[in-house]
Amino acid sequence: MATKHYLYYVEGEDDKKVVDTLKKDMKLIIPGIARVFNVVENVLTNSRLITIKENTTVILVFDTDTGKVDKVKKNIEILKNSSNVKEIICITQVKNLEEELVRSCNIKSAQELTSSKSLKNYKRDIKNITNLDKKLKEHNFDIEKFWSKNDSVYEREGIKNEAEKIKIN
Repeated sequence: MATKHYLYYVEGEDDKKVVDTLKKDMKLIIPGIARVFNVVENVLTNSRLITIKENTTVILVFDTDTGKVDKVKKNIEILKNSSNVKEIICITQVKNLEEELVRSCNIKSAQELTSSKSLKNYKRDIKNITNLDKKLKEHNFDIEKFWSKNDSVYEREGIKNEAEKIKIN
């Protein structure tokens, strides 16, 4: 039987840092490769598709704050037509990563995780933090609350949050 592969497409470096921490350090989600690619703003190209290994489950992690569904739907269609893609899993970050962190941790703003002075600093700081798993644990991170909401705009378009498929219980 062919080896299963998992590929996460995430919006930015801060999302990649969180996904890498959840899979490697905390072992809360299925391991796989995380690559920065914004499926809300960009359309997958053939040169990107040929790098996908056979029998790969592609996990699209994206913010819902823009309400733009057209390119997400186009990317899902492109992936469905790719012979190497076994399954596509969508994870809607309602409305964005920062809100997901507030919802799943005992914090009032995402900046509390990194002790950042502003949101701009937070984005920089979270990428550079070496102990994100420890910081998440300190703030009572709850994987059950993380990626647990559906966005009504995306849901109407048939795009549901399927995070439960990659969470490790």
